[in-house]
Amino acid sequence: MATTMSMAESAVQVGIPPDKARQKWTEWTKEGGPGMGLQVGKSHEVAADKLPEELRKAEAGTAFFEPGDKGGTEVRMQLRYNREGLEKAGQGPDWVEKRINLYLTRFKNFAEGRPA
Repeated sequence: MATTMSMAESAVQVGIPPDKARQKWTEWTKEGGPGMGLQVGKSHEVAADKLPEELRKAEAGTAFFEPGDKGGTEVRMQLRYNREGLEKAGQGPDWVEKRINLYLTRFKNFAEGRPA
């Protein structure tokens, strides 16, 4: 049986050129990079093999880097996700959108030299 994927998308303006934004994204998302696990507040990094099976196969994403205002970049993130898998894992329908927005806000801060 095929899995039906839904898509969520959000974008943020970052005050650096697209080539620099892409470099920062690579630094942010590399293994062990600051974007791969939030370690402040109540959240903490969880290894993929420790996630429930439904969440391990629940999403896949793509980031786009397009020229933005005043020499900056619009960083747009699309996340394809399995709604049924998220519901089985106890996540509500707005969980993905909230997660994308938080992730992009943290990336913007990192890329612009502020604490993520």
